[in-house]
Amino acid sequence: MGTPPATDRWHIDASEVIDWHEWGEEFVVRVASRAETHLLSAAAGAVLLALLDARQSLTVEALYAQVFQDYDAARPDRQTMPAIELESLRTIVSDLERLGIATRAS
Repeated sequence: MGTPPATDRWHIDASEVIDWHEWGEEFVVRVASRAETHLLSAAAGAVLLALLDARQSLTVEALYAQVFQDYDAARPDRQTMPAIELESLRTIVSDLERLGIATRAS
């Protein structure tokens, strides 16, 4: 699938019903429309919750800002997002897309 471009955005369809339960360091997620259940890491769960809260398309940087409140994507003097965190978030959103939970909009 490759690394998603920085301009790509992800969202969860407004009509999608997703039930979730945080269980220690993991999230159990049920996608009602497909009767699928998935086990996600705490990091993937945090990204899922950010997408559910937003209910709009978000870039990886906007997701980072949602998940890590101390990151200010609007500040022109901000430091760039750490490369390892950027790559981790890109992997998570790609996995959520592969699972059919999130949808990419380029």
